[in-house]
Amino acid sequence: MIPATFKYQRAHSVDDAIAALAKDPGAKLLQGGHSLLPLMKLRLARPGLVVDIGQLAELRTIDVKADSVFIGAAVRYHEIADHAPLAQVMPVLKKTVSVIADPQVRHRGTIGGSAAHADPTSDLAAVFLAADARFMVRGPGGERVIRAADWYVAPLITALASDEVLLGIEFARPSPDHQTYLKFAHPASGYALAGVAALVSYDATLHVTKAQIAVTGAGVLPFRAKPAENFLTGERLTRESAEQAAQLGADAGEYEGDVQYPAEYRKNLARVMIRRALESLA
Repeated sequence: MIPATFKYQRAHSVDDAIAALAKDPGAKLLQGGHSLLPLMKLRLARPGLVVDIGQLAELRTIDVKADSVFIGAAVRYHEIADHAPLAQVMPVLKKTVSVIADPQVRHRGTIGGSAAHADPTSDLAAVFLAADARFMVRGPGGERVIRAADWYVAPLITALASDEVLLGIEFARPSPDHQTYLKFAHPASGYALAGVAALVSYDATLHVTKAQIAVTGAGVLPFRAKPAENFLTGERLTRESAEQAAQLGADAGEYEGDVQYPAEYRKNLARVMIRRALESLA
């Protein structure tokens, strides 16, 4: 559990970090450390240079505006949970970070670190997809925006280039009125075997006017349950419609089994959790 030899550099600005990445293509960025350091201790990652960006003030802001919400990449989970204005406009974020791991992790882990690590069982992945998040990144060529739908390329691989820094995540406002995140956690690790973010708006008669649903953990990659959203729009939100939507939503995922959980189990768990999330919003 001892990492290979590496050099450590604390960046003084985002541009400083970009310059360090440009000089060493194998360098890795460090924020909270809960993703990178375990990989280094197991020697699954062997960066020659670790660039610490966790203390950069420009990456630690939360900005709630009339038309958007911006969360800096180095903002920690507990800071999201404790931010009252953010909880009012996007309660799903507080619900999600509150069930990540334990208090120690929530006081060190960062939203940007979770996004960049791209673990397919990450709780926040479901929120990013369901809420149509936009990832703001900067590299030697300047800044660009990556949509959540394009962010997850493969397990542990994102569309972020090796010489780019994730600045933060932006969510458009207003978002649907009713929001939740529910997960069925692995009994040992606490990671999501199936986690569902559901954002729904409906009128006084419970007819859905907008639905945004995404699933993490169950599939090969986190996925958007578009068929469920399309079915629910215009429907009255009931137990029956939630069950139908859940089946359609689960069909949208790609599943692979392992020695513990076969693909059929994972798909059924995705269906169950979509249904539970929708029922909790009715």
